[in-house]
Amino acid sequence: MAISDRQREIIEAALALISEEGIQALTMKRIAAAVGVSEPAIYRHFASKSEILAAVVDEMELSRAKALDEARESGDGAGGTLIAFFESHARLFMRRPAMTTILFSEDVFRSDPALLSRIDAIMAATQGTIRAEIEKDRGSGAFRQEMDAENMALMLVGGFRLLVSIWRIEKHSFNLAMRTSTYIRSALLLFQA
Repeated sequence: MAISDRQREIIEAALALISEEGIQALTMKRIAAAVGVSEPAIYRHFASKSEILAAVVDEMELSRAKALDEARESGDGAGGTLIAFFESHARLFMRRPAMTTILFSEDVFRSDPALLSRIDAIMAATQGTIRAEIEKDRGSGAFRQEMDAENMALMLVGGFRLLVSIWRIEKHSFNLAMRTSTYIRSALLLFQA
């Protein structure tokens, strides 16, 4: 579904509010004020806050797919796609910190099962992508055969998620992309054959 310029502006305002003040600050009234329109004008573009959040989730899905495509193009050698994939996500999170709030705060969506299901699907797809890349590198003999690919993927994702949480708690005080690169490269050393 193509979105209009005004819808894009509303999505960006929602992301900015989430980033600056947290998801609890996201109201139609505050979004309208941030965009500079009346609250009824927002409703001409989105029927509800839930619909705005669904559009944000759409953005996250597109970003994940783009990151994977870029990683596959630029990834070089064993683990190269994995490194590029995580680095791409870190750069995205640095540009749009609100995405981390949405992606890593499942409790926000408890009252909206459809959105919670979509977030779960994004996370499962990401885990599957990482597992597939690990399997590919194991198949080439680059990674240890005795380690389970699912657990290897879990280690990478879990460590990255913790790193992102620390970055958020420390108010973005370090370069997430650089720390992600160091972390993923270090973790992959454990997997090498």
